[in-house]
Amino acid sequence: MARSYDQYCGLAAALDVLGERWTLLVLRDLSLGPKRYRDLLDALPGIGTNLLAARLKSLEEAGVVRRVTLPPPAGVQVYELTARGEALRPMLEGLALWGLELLPDEVGERRFRPAWAAACMRAGVEPGAAADLAGTYLFEVDGEQFHLTAADGELDVRDGPPPGSPDVRVRMDLPTYLELGTRRLAPADAVTSGVVELDGDLARLEALLAAFHLPARVPSPT
Repeated sequence: MARSYDQYCGLAAALDVLGERWTLLVLRDLSLGPKRYRDLLDALPGIGTNLLAARLKSLEEAGVVRRVTLPPPAGVQVYELTARGEALRPMLEGLALWGLELLPDEVGERRFRPAWAAACMRAGVEPGAAADLAGTYLFEVDGEQFHLTAADGELDVRDGPPPGSPDVRVRMDLPTYLELGTRRLAPADAVTSGVVELDGDLARLEALLAAFHLPARVPSPT
């Protein structure tokens, strides 16, 4: 039987479902799109097959995650967030933003995915800042692809390429991506110098990155 705080409190009840180790990271990866069991296992080294299965089972029982079969030609079973799970997305992104100040300055040997940073960047977009960004933007960072869809003033971040052709497509390596994301490198300079390959309108990329960027880090106390 799952452990419970046994408190009549919304926060305690939420932690009964979400408070176990790895659970929020499973939800983080599913917030970027449906995943096969193997995709989740590969993305979360150290979790182990039995523990991942247990976490997914508890999330299914709580109505946060469900299993579906993708239509042909894929035809594979994946896990995805339910509507109740999707409601957690702003909280997951807010926690990720809050945790940025706890990270060291260098990635080092830690696992890092550009899409994780993109979710933080989406969470930091000011209300109304995406109103003029309508379109689809595909990022390729050291071989990893994710895309942003801007519509009705909202930005959505998902793994992989978009269903159709993107309006803007950019390719770069990870250091360049982080430089752009922290606004230490201007998009025009990146394109001119060749560290970014751009298919599409530079002005649209500049407008996106003006709104969609990593916030200033709060230095840790020394």
